[in-house]
Amino acid sequence: MNAFWAIAACLAFIILAGIQRRQPGRAITDVTVLVGVFGLIAVANIVLGRFFDTGDMAWTIAAIIAAVFALEAFYGLLAPQRQRQRDRKLRQLMQRRRRA
Repeated sequence: MNAFWAIAACLAFIILAGIQRRQPGRAITDVTVLVGVFGLIAVANIVLGRFFDTGDMAWTIAAIIAAVFALEAFYGLLAPQRQRQRDRKLRQLMQRRRRA
């Protein structure tokens, strides 16, 4: 149950950091991606749970992934200029992929 609260705190922090940076759309996108990843983790846990005793491993993995997203949001708060550079490079990479 502690992992649930850690995940909830990370999600709340991501949204609050997005609001603080005046980019709530990006924060909601990050949360949406996380929810999708959590769904994949849940399906994998159900499938693997039929063959192995997975215990609370799915919760642990989900908490680690949420913490990484929260750290990325925190990094965006501390270094917004670097975050913009990373976003610009990522946008250029995606545009090159679309053209190819």
